[in-house]
Amino acid sequence: MDFPLPTECVEDVISNLEINRDLFSALMVNREWCKFAVPILWKNPFDNNNRENHCKKVIMRTYLSCLDQRSKLFLESNGVDLSCTSSSTAFDYASYLNYLSTTSLKFRIQQYMFPQAGFCGSMLNEHQKTSNQIKLIFTILCKHFISRSVELKYIEFSDFGFDPLNVYSIPFATFEGANRSLANLQIFCFHGIPGKSNNAKTFVSMSNVCKNISHLEITLSTLDEAKGLASLISVQNHLEHFKLVSDTRFTLIDDDIFGAIFRSLATQSNTFRSIFLQNVSFTNVDFKSLAEFGKCKALRSMTFIECEEIQEKTFNAISNAFPLLEHVFYVSGPSEVPSQSFCEIFKTAQLNIKSVSFDVEVFGLIEIITKFCTKLEDISVNSIDPTEIILILSNCKELKYINFRGEGGIDANDIFIGMARSISPNLEILSLNMSFTNPWIFSPESLKIFLDSCKNTLKIFKIYHYNAPFNIRDLEDARIKTMNEEHFNVIRQSGITFHMDSDIWPRNTNIITTIDIPGIHPIE
Repeated sequence: MDFPLPTECVEDVISNLEINRDLFSALMVNREWCKFAVPILWKNPFDNNNRENHCKKVIMRTYLSCLDQRSKLFLESNGVDLSCTSSSTAFDYASYLNYLSTTSLKFRIQQYMFPQAGFCGSMLNEHQKTSNQIKLIFTILCKHFISRSVELKYIEFSDFGFDPLNVYSIPFATFEGANRSLANLQIFCFHGIPGKSNNAKTFVSMSNVCKNISHLEITLSTLDEAKGLASLISVQNHLEHFKLVSDTRFTLIDDDIFGAIFRSLATQSNTFRSIFLQNVSFTNVDFKSLAEFGKCKALRSMTFIECEEIQEKTFNAISNAFPLLEHVFYVSGPSEVPSQSFCEIFKTAQLNIKSVSFDVEVFGLIEIITKFCTKLEDISVNSIDPTEIILILSNCKELKYINFRGEGGIDANDIFIGMARSISPNLEILSLNMSFTNPWIFSPESLKIFLDSCKNTLKIFKIYHYNAPFNIRDLEDARIKTMNEEHFNVIRQSGITFHMDSDIWPRNTNIITTIDIPGIHPIE
């Protein structure tokens, strides 16, 4: 029988099928369609969001069937039941694997070992034999994947506190075939267990074979790991994104824990685009190390989450370093924010800045942004001067989102009228944060003036009340005094979606803590 469609057309059709149900149907059309569908189905078989439940049950059976006879005999000699596997398979399924999650792999093995019962992690600790069997299956399959996969693009290690298998001791990068299968690894995510794993050797061995990583996401626990990670970064050809989470506070250690990492990032200056740092201590990071990092002139995004000891005198090393910077996100840690350096960073990037978020007030920030960063589209800031929201709206006419936290207890009628006169023509979401016990006070009339001015652009209006009394017993103490029914009627008439909430805790079924008024645009 002649094939009705050119091969190229069939391949194009099947490659654009996104739902596994459709791909499974394609398997049944004929051999030609099956030949194109199988590689797509098996490039990421551990993706829980794109896998039919009945297929999850056969993943392990299929991969175990693919093993050579020597590996099967070894597993059986260690008590692993392979009676449900086949002697051979129609395809070399492991050769199609592009995405490997060790967490998902271990879960699939556990399901295979305990098909009739829910798996509990403690079972591995209670039954050493079972633990050893699962680790043997895990190791042999990983060797199989490394040796057979044509190209692994994504590898993820993460256990977040539970790893009786100690997979971090398995030398993946030294397996046969690693030079080929890992050569073009693009995304490498590695999250060890604080105090229970030392991944320095893993990073060093990966640096010998993986030189094309574009995205690194690492959880760090030791000084040796930091040095190994620096070596991995340094050999990359085009690293673009780096996320570092520190699981250990290093403030009492004299060694330069993170300085080596910042210096290694300088080797990626031509391609490096974004950095994400969480719980990182800058205690012993010197000016010179940050100055080296400042060579990454292509940097577009910086995120700091609860980092320690970011000193003004040290951070100043990168204050004029990033002219192409677009996004800055900052969540305060135990030390003060280096306000002057951040202001200089924004002055340097100027019109390239697209989004800014600080959960604390940064002295002089709004003045600098409204003067130099007028192409801003997204901002979340704090200010002791509530009128600065008018300054933002007056100067940043491309704003789409603004989250503003101002001081409480003010007459905000003039502020709403001022916002009406200054509203950005692109503003879609406005979120105001104010004190629960001492909120902004404004009339329904001034609210109407503001909403009328932006009813053609504003989609969602939010108000959030912070510092609510804890464990409220008297319902009167829980009453939100910002608005009344007249205000709500104004909002209903505007057609703008409204959401109001507070941080009242614990939640009480007798207390209304959330008010939603549906509009044309739903809150996602």
